[in-house]
Amino acid sequence: MIERWHRTLKAALMCHNSSNWANLLPTVLLGLRNQVRLDTGASPAEFLFGTTLRIPGEFVTDNDFTPDPQIFVNDFRTFMRECKPVPVIHKYKKRAFYYKDLASCTHVFLRNDAKRALERPYSGPHQIVQRISERVFALNVQGKTVNVSVERLKPAYFIPEITEVR
Repeated sequence: MIERWHRTLKAALMCHNSSNWANLLPTVLLGLRNQVRLDTGASPAEFLFGTTLRIPGEFVTDNDFTPDPQIFVNDFRTFMRECKPVPVIHKYKKRAFYYKDLASCTHVFLRNDAKRALERPYSGPHQIVQRISERVFALNVQGKTVNVSVERLKPAYFIPEITEVR
């Protein structure tokens, strides 16, 4: 559990891309404590205390302090100039592998997705009844016609029978 939290903390610190991580640590820790998790819809602070936490600046207000908005604006502009867009990487960019021989074979093996222990990963060979599309085949599985995606298929190769010539 500690390793997973350490990985999250390290990733949050690395997002700032600053060598002065000690100054960023309080802000990052506050952010992680108040971060709403997607799977639960609540922050760790809400789980612990039952309500959102108040930011430390909300506890104490100085009456003699007059904030200068120009300082904030200048710091904010500097920060926004340093921000660079991050290219989007799609996780599901890869196309599924399927055998090229499926276009010409007559029989295939069918992958069993939910196999038990000591059960073969493929059943068959099954005869191809029809090629419905490039990605879907109709197979004869135990006397029934079943539509199957090519991602679950593997071509079956047969040894040609030799006829004796005398």
